[in-house]
Amino acid sequence: MLNTNPFDDDKLHEECAVFGIFDHEEAAPLAALGLHALQHRGQEAAGIVSFDGKQFPAHRGIGLVGDIFGRKSVIDRLHGHAAIGHTRYSTTGEPHVRNVQPLFADLEFGGLAIAHNGNLTNALTMRQTLVQRGCIFQSTTDTEIIIHLMATRHGSVVERLTSTLHQIEGAYSLVIMTEDMMIGVRDPLGVRPLVLGRIGDAYILASESCAFDIIGATYVRDVEPGELIVASKDGLQSHFPFTRKRQRFCVFEYIYFSRPDSIVEGVSVYEARKQIGIELAREAPVEADVIVPIPDSGVPAAIGFSQGSETPFEYGIIRNHYVGRTFIEPSDEIRHLGVKLKQQRQPGLYHRQAGCPGR
Repeated sequence: MLNTNPFDDDKLHEECAVFGIFDHEEAAPLAALGLHALQHRGQEAAGIVSFDGKQFPAHRGIGLVGDIFGRKSVIDRLHGHAAIGHTRYSTTGEPHVRNVQPLFADLEFGGLAIAHNGNLTNALTMRQTLVQRGCIFQSTTDTEIIIHLMATRHGSVVERLTSTLHQIEGAYSLVIMTEDMMIGVRDPLGVRPLVLGRIGDAYILASESCAFDIIGATYVRDVEPGELIVASKDGLQSHFPFTRKRQRFCVFEYIYFSRPDSIVEGVSVYEARKQIGIELAREAPVEADVIVPIPDSGVPAAIGFSQGSETPFEYGIIRNHYVGRTFIEPSDEIRHLGVKLKQQRQPGLYHRQAGCPGR
């Protein structure tokens, strides 16, 4: 069957991870470690682009971060004082190396690398318009639209990006690297997360603060909705190119996407999940013998429900930690099989509840 939709082989990828570090001698190794910490946000593919003052070395691959960047020879080629990285969520359809981010292009002002977490809702319309203008696309990701729009604008990098941002719609957190700066952007509604950190004199941008912990960096703050941050040799600058809007942060970041040890929007994900359980026990109390969590995302909420209802907490379902995340898989059948493989009940607990001795 003819595929007439240029995005059919590149489905929604809202839960990807971005990471960027500027002005550090070990930029690429730190980026690889940061991506390790963000592996839960994307397990299909990963990539890093660095800058050494003259060139933009890059390495991308299909698979897990450890498999792609586990060899010292790979990291040694990614020399430079700045680097950005990306991990990609598993999608429907065949993965293609050409879609692995960060994307890179040589524009009028020099090289530009970009990593994107989110989804542009007007991507198809914008792509058709750009193709009609003569733009040639090398991937099927909506991220490449941003590159083409910047290429057709005028002015400084920030001016081109600001003009581009007013043309796109949807949810996005972006990390962009040029020859002399690193830029971070959140969409005006703040749907997707982006946090700012620091290690020594180097600035870091990441999807979650857990990426800072693994490299010994300090969490500074969240990038605000609609904020554009520029890190350069001149320090850090903040711009707000959009009219302020009411925030529409994705609640699923607290429920499922984010790691429980991350700080999101100034709130501990673990504490947020625990409070959700406490509130659920207050609003919807039930008579129960035991509270059983669904590992791993449901554990803090189950602890909270247990405390709020004063009901015993027990691990009745054991997770296989060698199976990846199953929320988004190629088909319902595969997703259901993945859940069965990932979660298995604890027989002893059910025997005890039934009055039978556990083995």
